[in-house]
Amino acid sequence: MAAMLPRARVLGTASLLNRSKRGLATGAAKHQAALASSISGADGLAQPPSKSADTWTNVEPGSEFTVTRETGFLPRHEPLAVLPSYFEKLEELLDEMPIHKGDGTHGLLHSGRFGERIERELPLYDVDFVFDSRILAALYRDYAFLASAYLLEPCDIQFRLARNYGLARRILPANIARPLQTIAARLRAQPFLEHSSFTLYNYRRTDASASGDTIEPIRRFSGCDAERSYITGHVAAARFTDRMVQAALELLGGARADDRGRFDRAMQRYAGAMREVNGVLSRALTNSGEYASFRTYLSGTKSQPMFSAGVIYESAPYAGAHVASALPAPQHQFFGVAQSSNPIASLSTHLFQLSQLSPQGALPCADGIDHLRPQNFRAFLTHIAAHSSTDRVQSYALRSPASSAHYVAALDQVLAYRFRQWANLRDSVHLHTLRASPAFRNYLDVQTRHIRDIAELVLRSRANTDREMLAPAQRAATDAAAHRAEIVRRSLSRILEDAEPAQLPTSMIAY
Repeated sequence: MAAMLPRARVLGTASLLNRSKRGLATGAAKHQAALASSISGADGLAQPPSKSADTWTNVEPGSEFTVTRETGFLPRHEPLAVLPSYFEKLEELLDEMPIHKGDGTHGLLHSGRFGERIERELPLYDVDFVFDSRILAALYRDYAFLASAYLLEPCDIQFRLARNYGLARRILPANIARPLQTIAARLRAQPFLEHSSFTLYNYRRTDASASGDTIEPIRRFSGCDAERSYITGHVAAARFTDRMVQAALELLGGARADDRGRFDRAMQRYAGAMREVNGVLSRALTNSGEYASFRTYLSGTKSQPMFSAGVIYESAPYAGAHVASALPAPQHQFFGVAQSSNPIASLSTHLFQLSQLSPQGALPCADGIDHLRPQNFRAFLTHIAAHSSTDRVQSYALRSPASSAHYVAALDQVLAYRFRQWANLRDSVHLHTLRASPAFRNYLDVQTRHIRDIAELVLRSRANTDREMLAPAQRAATDAAAHRAEIVRRSLSRILEDAEPAQLPTSMIAY
């Protein structure tokens, strides 16, 4: 997949590691504070949002995951593709891990030998001296990959043999758990794989040319084409989040200043960026059959049949570790990776106040998933949610025919995005075996109702628009968006009434 991505300064791994070691003394105090915050449950969002709606400052400007008008949700630097030589065995096991390796041979996960090799060969690395942001982000990504692969390897083997999952491993060994917890505490993140590390910090350039940059995943579970498309597709979609961030801040600024022209222009830009995102993802996420070949490894440890009561993280310290006594309790439950965990979904939900539609806990933000994102993502989404609520973006948009039409156009793209997520979730081969699970049925019903609520909001917004005040092209676009929303509303209502899951009706393919 060709993708133009922001250029970033690339440093050698040896230089990064040396710089990280020099920062040990000054970074230790910050690390202790991060651990204390992690243990107490603080999420790093204690400071109130900026009083200026259209001004945003990252709370951790040195992190690889910042949110800016120039890069959106993409990382600050190029992701580190190869670890420093100190972590040679870790790098080797990650290279040997995928079911299908790049050279055409089978890796450790194919035969179920990965866990055994981890237990026998992976050292308990001392990561206390690592403070460089790029190395920390890379180690967080890589240890999170190791954790998911180790825990869920038996489930993947069972799924390939009998199309059911059985039980995952319940104990994460110290040679994964201990460094992962230390790094996660330093980054104020969950010690488990999450969306940004699986996608946005998991690409490398393979060809730089005048026409574009070809990117490939750094780490994989399956190695299949669908996994590659999933990862690179989400990275390519994130290219447009700079426009979304710009538009969201300008939209809030327009509402705060009662500047209708500024508000409308920003709404148009946001809808345009969402249209680009939808176009990229519709092309990238097409093969749901192959999706099953890696989806097992994206499962969380929370409310999953493979994990009865979470995971125990062994916390045996390495020699000389000075923070071992401060580790959290060993029982852990975490969300996994899903398309709904893409920050694009939460940004739209908060900006347009969509969480109000489904107070019973609709995804993608009311289930607590926002608190598992990188710290700057969490703070930015909090900023957007606070100012959108204070300035009543939804009601402000509906007070003008032109603004209302722009709002309908933006909601149309949000509905397309959320509907595609829902359809992939419902009809993925991977999830057919979970249909009998009451927890999964409830999870799917909540999402179904939320997306139907968005469709109904599109219809109400269009009904509230004085169509006679619109230009012909804008009137036609508003009517087309309402027509698509009505198809979704009727189809989802029928599905919610069915006692048994049914195939999607042909009329449902509105987007």
